[in-house]
Amino acid sequence: MRVSGGLNNNSINNLYNTLYQGKVAMHNNRLSREFFPANNAQGQDAFNMSTMQYISDIKSASSALSGILRDLSGPAFSQNTMVSSNTDAMTVNFSGSNLSSMSDMSVKIDQIAMGQLNEGSRLSSSSLYSGDRGTNRFEIETGGKTTQLSINVTAGDSNRDVQQKMATAINNAGLGLRATVETDSATNASMLRIESNNVGTAERNAFSIRDITGNAAAQTGANEVSRERQDAIFSVNGGPAQVSQSNTINLGNGLSATLRAASDEDVTITRGKDITRAVSAVESMARSYNNMFSAAAGNIGDPKAQGLTSRMINVSSAYSRVLSEIGISFDGSGRMILNMPILNRAAENGKLEQFFTENRGKNFGFNASMGRLADNVSTNTSNFVSSPAFGNSISENFTYSGIGNLNQLNFIGSGSMFDFSF
Repeated sequence: MRVSGGLNNNSINNLYNTLYQGKVAMHNNRLSREFFPANNAQGQDAFNMSTMQYISDIKSASSALSGILRDLSGPAFSQNTMVSSNTDAMTVNFSGSNLSSMSDMSVKIDQIAMGQLNEGSRLSSSSLYSGDRGTNRFEIETGGKTTQLSINVTAGDSNRDVQQKMATAINNAGLGLRATVETDSATNASMLRIESNNVGTAERNAFSIRDITGNAAAQTGANEVSRERQDAIFSVNGGPAQVSQSNTINLGNGLSATLRAASDEDVTITRGKDITRAVSAVESMARSYNNMFSAAAGNIGDPKAQGLTSRMINVSSAYSRVLSEIGISFDGSGRMILNMPILNRAAENGKLEQFFTENRGKNFGFNASMGRLADNVSTNTSNFVSSPAFGNSISENFTYSGIGNLNQLNFIGSGSMFDFSF
């Protein structure tokens, strides 16, 4: 039906009332006839809530995904900052206000700051523990404070059982130490590893372990120091060696660096693209993609919702090979997973930017294809639900544009939009 000619206020109100009464009546009659048996108010309410939650979830997730894909088409890669030539050895952060005034520099890293490390004896993981049984008490002295801990060793405990009991007791004590049990699958040998969370040579970072009752510390080797604490040693632009008890160093003018590993070659710092923003955008894309996919996949009884998951999988599958090369893949259910080491390398070597921007402005490519689908879900959400559920109590309103040329009315109910063209 097309309405032509001028519409005054009375005409608009009459049209509004006619459409309102007719559409609402038809809508409610269809719902009650097709979906809800007589007197099944509880089932109707549950159906309404579930479907409305699904509609809300895919609408918000698709809107977020659409925006992120637009950002990845260019803006995410356009911001410049100071960058490191070797992020495995050193990362940098620039918080200054005048990037143009920054000069290139080089940093030589002789050693990084580390905390004390005790690596215990390598024991046969599954062999029965040969130390003292019963209650074993040991004490740890660190930061000028001594704390006593205890474990209970039973007759059937293996070496690894006792190592794990000690690790759990140490971690639960909150002493600023991190205890783990590492197992070599090739030799079936396990080792208790205890490391200070704090780095640098400050006396407060040292710790010692001693047996009080039993011999658990000596038997596992937890009391043996394998690496003393140390400070970072570095030099800037060929200057004299500098010492720092922290691996985060201030290079001036809003530039700081985090030392990560010693390097035989100088690490250079130059102006370049801010890859952290791009990586963060990809992480946001994955979250929004998975939110939309999970919402649709969870709406099992709706074929249109399942059709949405199929369309998402089809788009992703078309680019699966190149996506995997930049650290983006999919699990068995179709959800997106990120391999952060590969993703970071792709950001550093430019492959991430190339993938997301090489088809900028064109109608093909992952961005364009997935973006069109996300836009469609966001703007036409009702097309992705087979049975929009609103109860018998509906609050609708009609909006129109173009006085005198009422081409389209938007039928809005409980947060979801249904378009009727006339």
